[in-house]
Amino acid sequence: MQLKGRSKLGKILAVAGALVLVVVIAIVAFSLLSNRDTESDQAVNNGTQSTDEQDTPVDTPATDQPADAPVTPAPESTVDPAQVATVDIEPMMIVVPYVKGVGGFDYEVLRTASGTKYVQFSSSKLVGTKCTDDIGQFASIIEKPSADEATTLAKTTTIDGVQYGLSLADATCTSDADSLKQYQTSFSDAFSLLKKM
Repeated sequence: MQLKGRSKLGKILAVAGALVLVVVIAIVAFSLLSNRDTESDQAVNNGTQSTDEQDTPVDTPATDQPADAPVTPAPESTVDPAQVATVDIEPMMIVVPYVKGVGGFDYEVLRTASGTKYVQFSSSKLVGTKCTDDIGQFASIIEKPSADEATTLAKTTTIDGVQYGLSLADATCTSDADSLKQYQTSFSDAFSLLKKM
């Protein structure tokens, strides 16, 4: 009889131990997920924007400015509004316009080491083999750029007292310079239509 009582007690202890183990694993998993979200100050949001259009050339001139050229405010757009699509960048509360005709692209909202928030646009079509860890970046929009960051900007615009700058990536990494130019022209030509949400 005493052996039967020990067997029952052993089963109860085994079940209780298994429950405690499951609870500990759940707490550790939740803790890791929470840390990953808060650790990710660099990556605020990641999104994908795809268009249903075929990749077609954009018949607009590219703006090539040397890095030391003075940054010019974005002029009023001469782009036909019917040719413009937009993507909402919620973490920055902006609506980014681009001329239709480029393929799909991804975006990610990040922060610089000094805390400047920016959205980085990339396309897998632009990934090259010349640079390590190339993601096919073609443009970034920087919110409240510092004086040092302003040296990398092709265009700027001010909305409700907040300055935004468009930075275009160099063609050093991509294997498809023509597509890079199309993406950059699409964003550059419509940049003056940038607005708050």
